[in-house]
Amino acid sequence: MTRGPVARRRVLATLGVLGAVAAVLAPLPAWACTWCVSSAFGDRTFNWPYLGLILAPFVVAAVIGGVLAWCSRRARLETEVPSLLNKETT
Repeated sequence: MTRGPVARRRVLATLGVLGAVAAVLAPLPAWACTWCVSSAFGDRTFNWPYLGLILAPFVVAAVIGGVLAWCSRRARLETEVPSLLNKETT
């Protein structure tokens, strides 16, 4: 069975449609952030986002450490209080 021009056109049309769909769904290039796009590096506001990104891991670590310390202290106090009340004084 030989393929004629009709089958060839169908294949080309299918490839064209797939190519058009791929072109529509392809992601567009994005700017880093609105501060970087709007700043002409003259007002020096582009330093604040970098400072925030540098400090963010330390803030997260401090919060996690604070929560763990609070839970540890609370658990320690709950175990110490009953031992003080149950002491014999005779």
